[in-house]
Amino acid sequence: MPVINFIKNYWVQIMFVCTLLGAMYKFEKAMIDATKCSLRNDMLSIYDRCKDKKQITKYQLQSFDYSFEQYKKLKGNSFIDDINILVHKFQLID
Repeated sequence: MPVINFIKNYWVQIMFVCTLLGAMYKFEKAMIDATKCSLRNDMLSIYDRCKDKKQITKYQLQSFDYSFEQYKKLKGNSFIDDINILVHKFQLID
């Protein structure tokens, strides 16, 4: 009975907290998706600049690797894995 009384007395506050938590979850999910999209775009940009000559600078490779690492931690999809393999086959230049 005390649980029912608690819900009856505080239902407005309970609904507010539940709505707030739901909104925070949706916002966090949207931020993760936006970050993944930005990382994927950065990696594809590096790949597109280097694919014609099959040469990559150490700074581009380092940037690609950092982006790839974060992308995978955010559970990004696997299509970028193939690009990662191709990028690591490029000739490293200074």
